Parts: sequence; structure tokens; C-alpha cells
Amino acid sequence: MDNDAFNIYLLCVAALAFNVWFLVTLIAVRRGKAKAFVNAEDAKAFKGNIAEADAPSVERAKAAHRNALENIPLFAILGLLYLTTGGTKSGALAYFVTFAVSRWLHTFSYLAGMQPWRTLAFTIGLLVNVGLSVQLVIAAMA
Repeated sequence: MDNDAFNIYLLCVAALAFNVWFLVTLIAVRRGKAKAFVNAEDAKAFKGNIAEADAPSVERAKAAHRNALENIPLFAILGLLYLTTGGTKSGALAYFVTFAVSRWLHTFSYLAGMQPWRTLAFTIGLLVNVGLSVQLVIAAMA
């Protein structure tokens, strides 16, 4: 396995982990600011109100978080498999950095409600995962 490519993978996976933690923290901050909680114990502990649903700002952050959780683990698996099949440093730079940047851009554009940028960032990340999948098929058939 190319050590440089693996290090790029590690840095990008760490950046993606920070993306998820950022969203988790944002959800908590927005809940606290809204003082509206869907769980009675949270409302009691944080001196807020019980609500049927989270505030719209919390829901938006939760939606961005769900989207990250639907896409980042698949990338992490595909990326690691790509490396084990002889992935190169240049391929790692192209695939891994592009995916990590696209996910951060997706997060910020989702939170800001910016279309078509959110869809563009999502599509770029999706295409990276498709590209990695194609690379794996090619490696398996060689």
C-alpha cells in the first residue's frame, strides 16, 4: 500500500470526522438556543420547553447530519478498499481530497440553504464514490 496515499486517506477521514462532530455540536447548540426539546428529560435538565418537534434550525442541522452519515461511511470503506487494491498517491489526492472538500461544502451550503450549491457539492461527493466503486470493479476483474 502506498504510504503517501494512506496518509492522505487518514487526513481526509479525520476531516470528515470533524465534519460530523461539527454537525453534532451545532445540533446541540441550536437546541439549547431554541430552548425547545423533544425529550422531557432534556427540557428539564436544560430548563427548556417540551416540544413536539425540534426547531426548524435544529431540523436543518439534523438533516445535514443525516446526509453526512449516509455518505461518509461508504466513502471510508470504498477509500480503504481502493488503497488495498493498489491506489496511488495521485488517485488518493483526486478522490479523497475532492470528497472531503465536497462534504464540507455540502454541510455549509445545506446549513445556509444555498441551492444549487448544496446539490452540486452532494453530486461531486457521489461521483467520487461512484469513481471509487468503478476502480474496485476494475481491480477485481484484473
